[in-house]
Amino acid sequence: MLEFPLEYALVVFPGNKFSGEIVPALLDLAERDIIRFVDIVFVRKDEDGSTRTVELNDLDPESYQLFVPLGKQIEGLFTEDDLTWAANQLPENCSAALFLWQNLWMGNIRKAVFDSGGILAERGQIPDEVVEEFMNRMAAE
Repeated sequence: MLEFPLEYALVVFPGNKFSGEIVPALLDLAERDIIRFVDIVFVRKDEDGSTRTVELNDLDPESYQLFVPLGKQIEGLFTEDDLTWAANQLPENCSAALFLWQNLWMGNIRKAVFDSGGILAERGQIPDEVVEEFMNRMAAE
């Protein structure tokens, strides 16, 4: 059931070098019920520009074992259009992980807002460039 907003991230690994070092951090978030992974797909673009996508179930056994705890939660909502978009974002000779998740921590906040008679009117993210510019201005003062 999708009762919280979905978010996504495309994480690029230049040189097709995905080592799996981010997996412990992902597992930690899932195990602490901070987020719930809805879908994870790996995308690869070779030097000749050809692309392929790999679902968790298509991973080699060793790589799959890294994601087993996450795989129990995966529903697979990315469409072919989503995967084509992700592949088009990659430079040649790069790999990427495309993550789709729900922020479970939002449940308590949503309930508190609703119980207090409030309505969440908008939610968004501040682009990295804006944050960096602000931090630079603050450091200069």
